[in-house]
Amino acid sequence: MRKRKTATQEAQDEQPLLPAPAGLLDVEGASQWLGISRAKLFELIREDKDFPVIRITDKLIRFDPNSLYLWALKRQKVG
Repeated sequence: MRKRKTATQEAQDEQPLLPAPAGLLDVEGASQWLGISRAKLFELIREDKDFPVIRITDKLIRFDPNSLYLWALKRQKVG
């Protein structure tokens, strides 16, 4: 008998398989990569529940470039 997939497993199946990032970005690197100011980056972290941030500690955060790219693609408007 086959087990039913959990919601997490189904979500993982829908995610495109991406290579592991070469390295995580710090705040400066992420803001440069997105072409925005540090203040705007912190605003996105606070206000956008889908913004991809990795919290290592309360004060230490990093960003996966692949996740930032996918987040940006979702926000892209065509036309």
